[in-house]
Amino acid sequence: MEVINNNNDGRLTSRDLALAAYSLAEMHNLYLRALESGEYGEDMTKEQMEETIERIRLAHTKFDALLKLTTETAEQDAEKE
Repeated sequence: MEVINNNNDGRLTSRDLALAAYSLAEMHNLYLRALESGEYGEDMTKEQMEETIERIRLAHTKFDALLKLTTETAEQDAEKE
């Protein structure tokens, strides 16, 4: 297994942003399935579940936009070189 661009210095990378966006999308889908099946009753109300799903969706949108912005910026920087 080849390690590509091993970054252990604490800097946030595009790969980190992609993983965060993907994780949030998966969490959104998990919560949405729980809402649709009614498996949320013990932990929160329907309204709380809907609000949580919306917050997760918004967080995903923000991370995805940030990933796209950093990718575009990196591509532009590469073209200048």
